[in-house]
Amino acid sequence: MIRNRRNAKRTLSSTIAAIVVACVLAPVLTHAQEGGIKLFSRQTALGGRTQTAIIIVGYVKDAASVERLMDMVAQRGNEVYAQLDWQNPGGDVGRLNAAAGGSAVAVSDDTIAAFEEARRISDWTKGWFDVAAAGQGSYKDINVDKGARTVQLKKSGMQARFDGMLEGFLAEYMTRLIATANMQNAMVKVGNVFRAIGSRPDGPWKIQVQDSEGTFAHHALNLQVNNNAVATVSSSEFSSQELINPRNKERIAPPCKGVTLVMPNAAEAQGAAKAVFIAGPKDGYDLLGKIGKASGLIVDNQGKFIRTPGF
Repeated sequence: MIRNRRNAKRTLSSTIAAIVVACVLAPVLTHAQEGGIKLFSRQTALGGRTQTAIIIVGYVKDAASVERLMDMVAQRGNEVYAQLDWQNPGGDVGRLNAAAGGSAVAVSDDTIAAFEEARRISDWTKGWFDVAAAGQGSYKDINVDKGARTVQLKKSGMQARFDGMLEGFLAEYMTRLIATANMQNAMVKVGNVFRAIGSRPDGPWKIQVQDSEGTFAHHALNLQVNNNAVATVSSSEFSSQELINPRNKERIAPPCKGVTLVMPNAAEAQGAAKAVFIAGPKDGYDLLGKIGKASGLIVDNQGKFIRTPGF
């Protein structure tokens, strides 16, 4: 269920340019709840730079086990981050980019999974999302051999970059690790992507998407998140980096102020949000209708709110 506080529209329409960097978790409970249940939380930075929060609902008596689980989840998140970070020359993606136009490169199962997810998002969005946008060729020139555990960038000059879905992929990955450990209520925030399962002890998981001027909760977009993911893309992200239309490789100015999407899968939510943002309000809204399992909000450059049914 998703709801808006009064006046959210007026405040956010003027400041959504920084909506992503202002995403915050609702206050975390630190004291034991009735029945010996509490929220355990861990703050870390994946790759030393992507701010991440892990929150798990557990019994106080299991505190040591929950802490070990959070250690493991953070460690595995860092390991996968290192393989998918295109700026890491020793990682899978760094080695692939160096070998573009040549032979296939052996990679980890997690990297295979990331490329398969990226291909699905590219197919759904008709190429508005593309991990090969920064170089030659397109996602169609990436050959993934799951059996051989290899990936090949077929064209010289290709560059694979997971920036448009990395946070979502890691949030999904880390949440699934928690669920595999039989913990049924948790929230993972990686960068500006949230993935939730179950609920808090006192009700649904809540997210506040605040405006860039740092106003308080009564000026924020408040979302209740149940077993799904929330991802946002903002024009402020591209104040210091270029924005490329992957369908024609042209540099473009941000075609809207921001996009917020809710989907069941965090990687898909972030990738689709990036695609909708690049496509712009009209084509982006049409794109959401074709994806089908996404609901969300687009704010155009004039501050107009364009919502899908149910958001």
